[in-house]
Amino acid sequence: MTRQEKYKDTETFHFYNANPKNRITGDCTFRAVATALEQSWEETVMEMAELSCKNGYALNDTKGTERYLECKGWIKHRQPKKADGTKYTGAEFCKLLVDPDKRYIAHIGGHHIVAIVDRRVYDIWDSTGGCIGNYWTKG
Repeated sequence: MTRQEKYKDTETFHFYNANPKNRITGDCTFRAVATALEQSWEETVMEMAELSCKNGYALNDTKGTERYLECKGWIKHRQPKKADGTKYTGAEFCKLLVDPDKRYIAHIGGHHIVAIVDRRVYDIWDSTGGCIGNYWTKG
């Protein structure tokens, strides 16, 4: 069984690997950012590496990712919460999105990061059961 067969598309999940070598590796930040910004994985890695050299944050550091997204005109939003203070799962968040044409980059299930396009998490595994953390939208 292939990974894509294992993780079938759902209403809130779409199997997608932006890695040009189709590697299953710890590159979720690059995959998510490349997908949401509609640019290549290679371009994303190179630009984030250049910025990393300038600001001293490691490529996989959240602050480095935040700085990169700021440079690209993206705005950070705090973790959304329900009226009772509980957190939204990725699936719930996707269903609540007001603007289905808007692209999102979101922390999900802790330190994992994903792109959300057309109200669906684009990733190499279905992480929609994890809680949504901070997220970004294009300003």
